[in-house]
Amino acid sequence: MKGAIHSLAGVALSLALVSTASAQTLSRPTACSTCIGNWYYFDEVATGAAGDWNCGGSSYDGHHGSDFSLIGNNGAIDTGYDIVATAAGTVVAAEDGHFDHCTACGGAGCGSSVGSGYGNHVVINEGSYKVIYGHMRTGSVRVAVGDTVSCGQVIGQIGSSGCTTGAHLHVETRPVGGAYASAFDPFQGGCSPTSPSLWTGQGPYRGLPDATCGAPPPPTCPSGTYAIWTCNAAATERTRCLSGVVSTEACSAGCISMPSGTDDVCATPPPPDCGSLSATYTCTADASARERCSSGMIETDACAAGCVASASGDASCATPPDCGSLAATYACAGDGLSRARCVSGTVEVDDCPAGCVVTAAGEDDLCRAVPDGGVQDASAPDASGPDASAPDASGPDASGGDASAARDADVDGGGSVVMKGGCSCDLAHSAGSKPRLPLLALPFFVLVAFRFRRHPR
Repeated sequence: MKGAIHSLAGVALSLALVSTASAQTLSRPTACSTCIGNWYYFDEVATGAAGDWNCGGSSYDGHHGSDFSLIGNNGAIDTGYDIVATAAGTVVAAEDGHFDHCTACGGAGCGSSVGSGYGNHVVINEGSYKVIYGHMRTGSVRVAVGDTVSCGQVIGQIGSSGCTTGAHLHVETRPVGGAYASAFDPFQGGCSPTSPSLWTGQGPYRGLPDATCGAPPPPTCPSGTYAIWTCNAAATERTRCLSGVVSTEACSAGCISMPSGTDDVCATPPPPDCGSLSATYTCTADASARERCSSGMIETDACAAGCVASASGDASCATPPDCGSLAATYACAGDGLSRARCVSGTVEVDDCPAGCVVTAAGEDDLCRAVPDGGVQDASAPDASGPDASAPDASGPDASGGDASAARDADVDGGGSVVMKGGCSCDLAHSAGSKPRLPLLALPFFVLVAFRFRRHPR
């Protein structure tokens, strides 16, 4: 079984090493430089006894990582020794909260089922590979999935959680997306297939690597992109990638494919047509707007009060008239003898010689009607009432006579005036009309009748 595992690891390793030349190199995974007292490297021996990258025996059978054991073992865990990221990357997994003083791969809170055997751990995608940091101290994990970390950033502390017999840091390198069997040795040596070393400075055998961060790998371009401009299938845009940065340009008039090795180009749009318009504003035929040609596009300004042409420059929009506070409905003037309203910016005024009558809000105020034959003001009696010169039916007449004078006369059924005293004088008149003779003439006729009776002929 062990031989089969290592065979698979060799295949995966050969694939992983293709990209190591362009990948980030690793820095020392511990913040301390003197806290590590023992090392257990990746097992390079397929079958039989364990062997490390330097062809030594500092490993154990089937080990797929590099262990850095803490001086003082579990007794030193609570001191708190920091673990740092070996390179920049993105956190893809993190787990915390497990017991951290395990002494065997089994028992309460310990074993291969706890955090997949890694106990409290962090996994970081560092570009061409991912790195697992295992067996951390409880409560020390300082990053979460999705976090971006930099080389040398503290991500936790050394502990003894999961499947472990003592306090140490387990560092395991795998291809991105690779499983346990694909893990590979980051160290270069006589018994390791890795070349060059994945460490920026590998350091001595059974010693710590250098605390030096390597240069990040050069950015790569997505599959299907090129360093030259290339049209898309729909010929609506062109794309290129330089130093890992993808750029896209829209081609409004279409994209034209050019010979191999040459940038594809966007077709030149046809020139816009403004007709006879120039860059100077001119009035439209109906003078309701002004227009001009700007960068091949027609610009139009509406002129609510009309357009005014200019012989030497831009036509201008006339200034709309101002009606002040007037509305579109008629309103009485302050003197009550006229009314006004605003129509299309123009003030319209109506004279009201008989006076202006205020109506409900939102309705036109009205001019009072003028009667036939003269001007009627607000105090004149209504045309249907008694004449201004006629005496009131119950009061004295215009001559100052008393109402008793009227009682001396009666009107018969035929409309004739019958004088009391024996003289019947036909003063017939139509009902409702004024008498043909004034009432002042009645005493004269009474006197004549009396004298005629005293001196008969």
